[in-house]
Formats: sequence, structure tokens, C-alpha cells
Amino acid sequence: RRRQQPAWRVVRDESSFTIDALPVDAFEALVVVTSWLGELLVDDPPYVLEAFLMEPEPCWCRLDLVPDAGGSTVSITVAGVEGPAPDIDDVRDVWVAALNRL
Repeated sequence: RRRQQPAWRVVRDESSFTIDALPVDAFEALVVVTSWLGELLVDDPPYVLEAFLMEPEPCWCRLDLVPDAGGSTVSITVAGVEGPAPDIDDVRDVWVAALNRL
């Protein structure tokens, strides 16, 4: 009998991606992008943003920004709405693609 892997409801990706802007400017860009991807739930400028995303699938997402050598490093935490969390790489890719369109 095969053993099933647990379906994790919350997943965190430390240092998921970087933005070439200090946290204040990076945060503002992320707020704009949030309006494209879903709904802003909590904003604590310039370091914490929580949103309900519709892409890549409905999920709760928290972004933590940390200053990093003239830019910002972003960590992502995601939680599934009615099941396991979506693939963290897919969530990261949606944020990065949207930021690149900005």
C-alpha cells in the first residue's frame, strides 16, 4: 500500500524573489499588482502585505519585505482556501510576471 504525502495547508518560501527598489517603492508596486491579482486584505507599509489572490488559484498570500543592498527581498507565505496551498513556485511566478508588466 502506498503512503500518501500530507497536503500542506500553509507553505512559506523565504527569500522567494527580489525587487530592485527599496521597501517603500517595492511595497507600492506590490499594492498596485495586488489589485490585478486579487484583493488587498492587510497592508503594513512597507514591510507586510496580505492579499486574497485569484491567481494562480484562490489562496491567501502574505508578502514580507526586507531591505537588501539597495533593493528588497520578498518572502511569500501562502495558504489554500479550501484545501492544500497552491504550488509556491506558481504563486511566486504570478507575482514576478505581474511586477514585470508594471
